[in-house]
Amino acid sequence: MKLLKNRIFLSVLCLLIAAVVSFVLLPRFYENKSTTVMVLRASEDIPAGTEIQDKHIASVEVGSFGMPEGVIKDKTMIVGKVAQTAISKGDYFFPQKLGETIASELLDRIVKNNQRLVTVSVPSIAAGLSSHLKSGDMVTVAVFMEKATGGQEASPQVIIYPELKGLEVYSVENARTQDTAEVREQQLNSQSSTGDPVPKAITLIATEAQAEKLIEAEYTGKLHLIFEKRGVSHEQ
Repeated sequence: MKLLKNRIFLSVLCLLIAAVVSFVLLPRFYENKSTTVMVLRASEDIPAGTEIQDKHIASVEVGSFGMPEGVIKDKTMIVGKVAQTAISKGDYFFPQKLGETIASELLDRIVKNNQRLVTVSVPSIAAGLSSHLKSGDMVTVAVFMEKATGGQEASPQVIIYPELKGLEVYSVENARTQDTAEVREQQLNSQSSTGDPVPKAITLIATEAQAEKLIEAEYTGKLHLIFEKRGVSHEQ
């Protein structure tokens, strides 16, 4: 009789557990599933100017809460487009990051003016104006020389060549060649970003003579940028 009662008790307990799972846990599980959404992310680092293909896109399920506005969820709106800026692995796709062609008004203007793009490295955080520099800004490039030309002993000096004044910044990139302005924007908008907003390389728009002087200066001294003014595209 006692054994029978135990069996009845166990049966009732199992029924109660099954009821809790069926009417409480399962509905909550599917309710939580309904708060997720399928989105598209970059499956690898995509350099600027790359025509995006299927292999560059990964479909992942993420929580819909806090999803940034404007994220592209339709693959047909991405495949075949050209990355206008560098897109890091895991980044969402936004319309402003994609275009029909590589060319832009700025590049057209550079070609029309017979100018060049030359990239220089940034030896320190201070030399690259910390994280304040943006494309379109106007700068002067100063050269810090520890020794006089020819290896002669001399006091350290800063040289500002007239031809290296008023140079326009084309792009500012970190150590992973990511655009620092985009990294800062992602961080401000609480988007996931593994990028560093501190510049490591800066590409300048220059004449051929200015490009030669910049290259010479980088290999003979240390470059330090001096901010002149914000570019027209950034003025409010």
